[in-house]
Amino acid sequence: MSLMDPLSRMLFFVFLITSMLGIGLSVSWGAIVATLRKTGLMIRSLLVNFVVVPLLGLLFIRLFPMRPEVALAFLFLACAPGGLSAIQFTSKDKEALAFAGALATSLTFLSIFISPLLITLFLPPGLPLAVPYARAFWFVVLFLILPLVVGILLHNRMQALATKLAKILSLIGTISFVAVIILTMSVKKEAQAAAGSEAQGIMLLFIVIVMLIGWFMGGPKKGNREVLATASSMRNIALCLAIVLTSFPDRGVEANLIAFVALMIPVNMVFTVGGSIIDKIRAKRQKGK
Repeated sequence: MSLMDPLSRMLFFVFLITSMLGIGLSVSWGAIVATLRKTGLMIRSLLVNFVVVPLLGLLFIRLFPMRPEVALAFLFLACAPGGLSAIQFTSKDKEALAFAGALATSLTFLSIFISPLLITLFLPPGLPLAVPYARAFWFVVLFLILPLVVGILLHNRMQALATKLAKILSLIGTISFVAVIILTMSVKKEAQAAAGSEAQGIMLLFIVIVMLIGWFMGGPKKGNREVLATASSMRNIALCLAIVLTSFPDRGVEANLIAFVALMIPVNMVFTVGGSIIDKIRAKRQKGK
């Protein structure tokens, strides 16, 4: 079972490039640097994703009875942050955008090196692990870092044009993202059926708890809380699939990873849309006072 056909893969790359380029066009280099210098926020973000969530995943494996392939999927997901689909659910607030861009790039890049170490630490003895380091590294450089840097350079030199381009690219990214969801719907349904309702229930509980942890660790600003809640719950499926297909192609783990994707996207969509509705209601109430 493969999550994306060539068209879906191409559209996903379009989504990544336009989203990261759009973030770069919307914020300055100074805003990104200022975000990275917020050591408290960045340290909490890294702790949540590389310490708290992996330990939570291990706890879930110990607490809930799971089939071996489900347990392996949980282990990989818990140890691999940097779910790039989280960019789609980012607030349009300038500070939140800068945090989202910096966090997406940092988590995805660091997960290439840290996640395999965490997985190896928790993996049962006797199971070999093969990691496509070079491919993952160039993926981050080409589809995350490069468009973000290009966008920032354009923002610094042609701010008026950059603002217009950012809106266009945001629309293109959203259309591409929706198209990917539609095109992969049948594969996700098949994966969900293979995973079973019990495994999906455990995955859903895991996603919600991780979102709550991200929200409370995001600090006092609502935009940063939303970004960390979404970024932490959207795990790095691409890295997980790359390792699983190389290391455990016949263990049935892939279907459970795809089933997780089928759950994490709608949950975060509801979270984002619900938060937007609540904000609008509050704004109307304040105007009415």
